[in-house]
Amino acid sequence: MRRKNIMIILFAMALVLLLPGMAAEAKTKPKLVTGKKNMTAGQTYQLKLKWVSGKAKVKWKTSKKSVVSIAKKKGNTVTLKAGKKGTVVVTATYKKKIYKCKITVREKKKEQAAADNPALNSRDVTLYYLSDKTKDYIQYDKNHIREYRFRVSGTKKEVRDWKITGEDAGYFKITDYGLLQLNYGPAYIDPCVTATVTAVLEDGGKLTATVRAYSELNIYIDTVFTNFEKQYITSSMTQREKAEKAAWYISTTSDYELYNSNWYDIFIKGKGDCSASRYALQYMCNHMGLKASGCKNMDAHGKTLVYADGKFYVIITGFNEPKPRQYMIYEISGEALDELAEQNNLDLDYFRQ
Repeated sequence: MRRKNIMIILFAMALVLLLPGMAAEAKTKPKLVTGKKNMTAGQTYQLKLKWVSGKAKVKWKTSKKSVVSIAKKKGNTVTLKAGKKGTVVVTATYKKKIYKCKITVREKKKEQAAADNPALNSRDVTLYYLSDKTKDYIQYDKNHIREYRFRVSGTKKEVRDWKITGEDAGYFKITDYGLLQLNYGPAYIDPCVTATVTAVLEDGGKLTATVRAYSELNIYIDTVFTNFEKQYITSSMTQREKAEKAAWYISTTSDYELYNSNWYDIFIKGKGDCSASRYALQYMCNHMGLKASGCKNMDAHGKTLVYADGKFYVIITGFNEPKPRQYMIYEISGEALDELAEQNNLDLDYFRQ
C-alpha cells in the first residue's frame, strides 16, 4: 500500500513538470493575427503569422488580386493593399498547413465638394475719420474703427479686383487686398457719406457692401453745441436772444488768431480769425434751428446774417482782440439788407422759407 502511494506521488510530480511545457507548446502554435479584416479601397495592412520566425518560409496568396493585392512580403509578414470593392481570402502556407484571413474591401467614401457660396465678411461697414491735426484736441470714442479689412469666404475663387463706387466714393480708398481706408472725413454740413465696395471674383461674380463714414471732428462739434444749448439756452428765450447768446459764447471762449479761418478751431483750439468767427456763429445758430449765414465778402469783418423772430440781424464776432472779446448785434432791413445780400451772394428767400 505504501509503495502504491509513493508511485502516485511520483506521477503527480512528473505531471506538474510536464504541464508548463505542454502549455508553452500550445501557445507557440502558428496562427494569423486575425481571421477577419475590413479594409477601405486604397488602404494598406500588415498581416502576420504569429509564433513563427520572421525569416520563416511562408507562402502568401490572395484569392483576387484586383480586390486585395500583395504589395510586399517578408517571411512571416505580408503587406496587403486594398483595391476595388469585394471580398477575398488571403492564405498563408507554412509547413504544408494553410492559415486563412477573410478580407472585405469597402469603397472609399467620396468627399463632397465644398459648396461654392462666396460671401463678404461684412455687408455694412462704418468708418470714422480722425485727422492728425485734431486728434490731440478732441475727445473721441476709441472703439470707432479707422479702417476695415474685407475678406471673401465660402469659395476658392480669387478676388480679381476691389472697387469703390458712388457719389461719395472719393472719400474712400481700398487696397488690392481689400483694406478699406478713408482719404478724408466728411464736411460738417454733410456729416455722413456712403459708397459701395465691390469684390469682383475671377469668374466675374460680384459681392457688394455698403460703407459709410463719419468725422470725429463733426461728432465733437455737435457735442459742444449740444452742451452749450443745455447750459445756456432755455425754451423761454426768443430766437434773437438765442443767437446773441451764441455770439457771446464765441467771444468769451476764443481768442483772435490772424490767418486762421478754420471755424472749428474756435471750438477745439479756442482761436480763429474773423472769418472763422462768423462761420462758427452760423453753425451754432443752424444747430439751434435758426437760419444764419456767414458773410463771404472779406470786407464784412466777422459779420453773420441771422434771421430771428421774423427779422434780419447782423452779428459781428470777429474782433481782433483776446478773450473775452466784444461782439455786436443790430437789426438790418431795406436797402442795407439788399446791399449786404448782394455783396455776399446771399439768397434772402432762403432765410424766409
